[in-house]
Amino acid sequence: MIYPVDDVNSRIFDLIILVLVSLFFIGLLAFEYHVFGLEHPILPIPNEFKEFFEFLILPILALLTLDLVLKYRKINNPKKFVKKYWIDILMLALIPVFSIFKFLKIGLSLIKQLKTIKMGAKIFHKTKKISKN
Repeated sequence: MIYPVDDVNSRIFDLIILVLVSLFFIGLLAFEYHVFGLEHPILPIPNEFKEFFEFLILPILALLTLDLVLKYRKINNPKKFVKKYWIDILMLALIPVFSIFKFLKIGLSLIKQLKTIKMGAKIFHKTKKISKN
């Protein structure tokens, strides 16, 4: 099946975002296991990689922003755009908000739980979107 260039680019962005969010989620399982109520990490990843997993939030934000900009340019209708991509917009808006709270160390465990749920929802959404196509 031949896809238009925009659809291919959108699929590539979705796949890259899915991979990065999955890696971020793996980092949560490895380093923030107590958020899940566990005593030991599910994935034994050396602590040297913790900074890498914490840094992943920046490329995720950049790609989500670029992805939304491209999707908006394609639709070019604010109502249709918000209706179709509301979860992407919500994810992009919430990530920096919760990152600020994390930086300030306010309610750290609540923020990590919300990030876990948010990233899990993003993985589910992207997987569902990719499987439909």
